[in-house]
Amino acid sequence: MRTQAVNADLANGAESGEEEGMEEDEENDVNGNGSAIVGSGGGQRSPWQCCIKLSRDYDSEDKPLAEKPPEQLFCVVTDKAHITACVSAAQAVLLNPRAVEAAMGGPQAFVPELSSAQPGCRPAESATLRSLGDAARYELAFTSNKVVLEIDGAEADLTIIDLPGIIHDHPKGRHLVEVVERMTKTNLAPAHHIIAMALPAGLDPETQAIRLWAREVDPDGHRSIGIITKPDMISEEAHIVCSKLVKLVGARGELGPGGSRTTQQLDGHLRLGYYVVKNPSQEQLADGITFEKAREHEARYFANHAHWRPAMASSPGLVQRLGANALRSGLSALLVERIEEQMPAMRKSAREQLDRLRAELGSMPPVCMDPNHEIFQLLWRVADTLDAHAHARSDTGDRAFYQQLDRFYREYGRRAIRSTPAFLVGTTLISALNNSDKMMDVLDAGGEDGAEVDLAAVEALRMMSGGGITNSAQAEAALTVNNEKLDELLSKNLLPQRPMTLGELSRLRQRHLGRELPGFSPYSAMEELLRRFQGQWREHAEGCLQEVEAAVRELAGRTVAEELRRFPKAERVFGRALSDHVDRLVEAAEAQIDELLGMEDTDVFTLNDHYLRDTQSTFLARLKRAYLRPQALDAHTKAQVTRVQNLLGQLSSYGINFRSYESAFLAQPTPVDDELHMAASCLAYFKVAFKRIQDEVPMAIRKTLLRRLGNRQQLEAALREQLPDVAAEARGLLEEDAAVAERRRQCQDMERRLREALAVLHSPAAQL
Repeated sequence: MRTQAVNADLANGAESGEEEGMEEDEENDVNGNGSAIVGSGGGQRSPWQCCIKLSRDYDSEDKPLAEKPPEQLFCVVTDKAHITACVSAAQAVLLNPRAVEAAMGGPQAFVPELSSAQPGCRPAESATLRSLGDAARYELAFTSNKVVLEIDGAEADLTIIDLPGIIHDHPKGRHLVEVVERMTKTNLAPAHHIIAMALPAGLDPETQAIRLWAREVDPDGHRSIGIITKPDMISEEAHIVCSKLVKLVGARGELGPGGSRTTQQLDGHLRLGYYVVKNPSQEQLADGITFEKAREHEARYFANHAHWRPAMASSPGLVQRLGANALRSGLSALLVERIEEQMPAMRKSAREQLDRLRAELGSMPPVCMDPNHEIFQLLWRVADTLDAHAHARSDTGDRAFYQQLDRFYREYGRRAIRSTPAFLVGTTLISALNNSDKMMDVLDAGGEDGAEVDLAAVEALRMMSGGGITNSAQAEAALTVNNEKLDELLSKNLLPQRPMTLGELSRLRQRHLGRELPGFSPYSAMEELLRRFQGQWREHAEGCLQEVEAAVRELAGRTVAEELRRFPKAERVFGRALSDHVDRLVEAAEAQIDELLGMEDTDVFTLNDHYLRDTQSTFLARLKRAYLRPQALDAHTKAQVTRVQNLLGQLSSYGINFRSYESAFLAQPTPVDDELHMAASCLAYFKVAFKRIQDEVPMAIRKTLLRRLGNRQQLEAALREQLPDVAAEARGLLEEDAAVAERRRQCQDMERRLREALAVLHSPAAQL
């Protein structure tokens, strides 16, 4: 039997509580979902036990969840005397979601002390449950989530949904009234539900909310029964009220000729009629009255009552409407009738559920038979998966990890670009790298190569400074203040945040002047200039490695979780072994990168002399042009070009040969020739060095970390460090997760029940 109890905390006191509604679901759905019945089916019955589960379909604000989670087992009860305490604890769990989330052990921390409980006695509450205090202090007053009781070994297969009493007001607000109303109407609606309405004696049933709501969903009264409770609350001297109640219950509610409703039914009497029950008082319950004694007291009450006694004498059939035993018999007969109507649908539902269960069982991995062999198979699957992701092999079909690392490498490259030197000469910023070096589209720079930016020509800076930047002093001033537009420009062109000015370079050179003859610059000044920009790549290289490491650890954790989710113990051991393995690989990558950067930071060297000299000449021309700002030669003006060529020809006649206007321009001296030559040499060297370091750092990471990430032998060695004797501990490690094992057991048990149910549903007796 399956019981669903919705949860409400009425300790705060609803101002008006009417009646309670209780539904019975006769559809033998046996799948454990929704309002399904989980009974023992046919065949030999197992010993009595009750599984108490938590069904969470709503969030803490009582809004339906987008995806319904599976029911969660709370506890298993084998003593009927323990039911009340366990249900109360389960309700407390649903009414205190934040406390449950914070509790160590989750919902299980609230389970009563069943192991130490005496048979037939109420178990003690857990310390965690006691810490919640009185129910009036619970986080929620109501919730549409349910406590589900699956009872095995009962005499009948039945689902009972116990709904809270209907209220009209609540101290915490109208919304709680609406919660109860919505909850009740939702459970009244299904056509296969039988509505058993508990109505207090002495009140007009037709004015009660539950009766009105039942009529909305069951206008013909085919599935609604009225249960009058607490008849002893009406005094025997209240003749009119008692007579009305006797008449109400005595009206059998039969249909008229042709199935039409009788006048009495049109006046409000249910087709299925009313029953009257007198349950024990709170004092009797506290004294431990048994079910049998309660029924004896109930029978004496009706037999000795001034109104019920003569009514039963004049109408013997009335006895079938009085008492809990009569109610049970009436409900049983009604269930048989409804089950017969539902038989075809039940057979179809059982077949569909059996197919789904078999599919689920088929999708579950097989039980481990050879733990030692299986543990290494799992390890190698982890290794191969990591290796496939690291190398973007086609067998994974997933390139996300590889693409993520590629983004890290490119971001490292962009950050390293901004660490290369740039010089401000006049109003022009000249950097070591052009757009091609920076992996930027030339079109984004308006057709320029991006190695230099003239601040005087930037429209945004002109607008901000009221006329723009026209000289070196203004340009230097703009670099020393917080200028959002300038920062944006530097970032867009991947230029350093603080370029070096010609004045700073001149002062650096002056500090190193010593015994040099005029026309010579001290090499120590050049070394200091290079050292100023060396070492800045280390931060970005280490940042790149950290990003790759984080991605690797995330992939490793996810892979272990996916491959070993059935075996939580092995998952933890594999996780530690893989973490140690990654630690060693990261240390090796750090050492490799440190060695590479150490060579760059402590030495100045290249054998690429020709490229260095050509690049140096190109930079020197740009620097001198930025300093002198000559008038540009218009190649489209033929007269101007002819005139320049004639002048160069005249100089040639005196033995002064310039092959071009550019050559003649560069030959003229400036007051800062030494500084410009140092800047050109610095830019040329870092252009050469950048091409080395741009690829070497990612290649070092790929070689020392990623290439060995999925190495089977190294992973096996890491596992043996955690488990020196793998064979001895393999069986314990591959102990299946309790939830998976329980789900397998549930599916197998449910499959057995469904087969038994289908056998019963197709038996000759079921066809009668």
